[in-house]
Amino acid sequence: MNSAVLSLWSAYWAAIFAQVAYLRALDDGMGVGAFAWISQGFLAVGFVFFLLAKLP
Repeated sequence: MNSAVLSLWSAYWAAIFAQVAYLRALDDGMGVGAFAWISQGFLAVGFVFFLLAKLP
């Protein structure tokens, strides 16, 4: 159960950082790579938690 909650939490924060990266790209482009990298990291962590939640 906790893994599923952490997976959703990671997906939420990945979406937040992806949105910030998008808005930074529209504004001045500074820091887009860092925010995109953080977003991908949260997605990877969320995927691992999702897989752990599926294990018996």
